[in-house]
Amino acid sequence: MDTAPVPPTFVPPPPCRRGGCLSGFLGGCLTAVVLVFALFVALPVWLLSSGAEQVSFLVGPAQPYAVEAGDPAAKDTRGVLRLALNGVITGAAPRWGGEDCDAAVLDAIERAIDDDTIDAILLAIDSPGGGVGASDALYHALERFKAADPGRKVVVQAGDLLASGAYYVAMQADWIAVRPTTVVGSIGVIMPGFNASALAQRLGVADASIASGPSKDLGNPLKPVNAAHVSILQTVVDDLYDRFVGIVADGRGLPESDVRALADGRILSAEDALAHRLVDAIGYEDGLDAKLAELLGCPEDRLVRYVPPRRPALGGLLDGFGASLGRGAAEALLTQPVATPQYLLR
Repeated sequence: MDTAPVPPTFVPPPPCRRGGCLSGFLGGCLTAVVLVFALFVALPVWLLSSGAEQVSFLVGPAQPYAVEAGDPAAKDTRGVLRLALNGVITGAAPRWGGEDCDAAVLDAIERAIDDDTIDAILLAIDSPGGGVGASDALYHALERFKAADPGRKVVVQAGDLLASGAYYVAMQADWIAVRPTTVVGSIGVIMPGFNASALAQRLGVADASIASGPSKDLGNPLKPVNAAHVSILQTVVDDLYDRFVGIVADGRGLPESDVRALADGRILSAEDALAHRLVDAIGYEDGLDAKLAELLGCPEDRLVRYVPPRRPALGGLLDGFGASLGRGAAEALLTQPVATPQYLLR
C-alpha cells in the first residue's frame, strides 16, 4: 500500500524585533559608506601621500647615503633636483602611475621654485617635442626657477632625442650635454592637417557644418582648400616660429640669422649640433657631477641630489575620481588629460 508523501513543514521566520530590521538596514548602509570612503578616498590619499617626504642622497666619491631634506649632514651642500622629461610633451596629467610625463615635471619645477634647498635642476630629456603651449610652460617654469635665485643653474642631459619642443625647453639650460648618438634640432612649428574634399565629393559626402563666420571652420577637410584660411593659419604658425627662433638665439647666444639657417625643421647629429653651438658637450651622465659642481662653485662631494617621490602605480588607476571628492582629495588625485594641442613644435 502506497503512503502519501508528507509535505515539508513550513517554519516561519522569527518575528522581527522592534527596531532590529531598521538597525540592520542602517548598519548595512553605514558599512557600505565606510567601505566606499576607504576605497575611493582614504586609500588613494594615503597611497599618494605615502612618499610625500622629499628624500635625497649625497653624490660624491664616498658611498651614497640617505639624508633627509634639512638634515645637518646637508650643511654647506648644493641641492640638485633630478627630473626626467620623457616622451611627447602634451601637458597631460600622469596616467597609470607614470611620473615622467611633462605635467609631473612641471609640477616638480613649480615646487622647486620656492624651495631654497634646491640650487640646480638636472633635467634628463629624451623627447621628440610636442605641443607649443606645454613646451612653453616648462620653459617658463625653468625661467622662474632661475629668476628666484640668481645663483641657480639648470643642466640638461639628453638621451636619444632632444628635438623640437624638447629643445625649446632646454633653452633655459646653462649647460646642454648630449650623447654621441643623440638626435638634436627639428627647430620649427607645424600644424598638421589634410584635405579630403575631392574624395568626399567622389563618395557623395557633403559637408553640412554650420559656422558663425567664414573663418570659424578653418582647415575643414571636407571643403576645398581656402587661400584666405591658409593665410590665417600660416600667420599663426609664423608667429610661433619667430618666437621659437628668438628663444633659441637668446638661449644659445647666437645671432638670429645663424639660428634661422638651421631652423628649417632639420635634425642634426650630436657632432653637427656641437659644431653649430646648439649644445655644449658630447658625453654621458657620469661626467655631469663635475660640471654641476663647477657651475655651482662647490666641491663635487658637496652635491646633494634630490629625487622627487614616486607615486605608487595604483594611484594611476584612480584618475578622474578627484572631481567627485572633496578639495583636498581632489588635489591629491590626478586629473583627466587635456586635449592634444593643434600646434606642434617640430
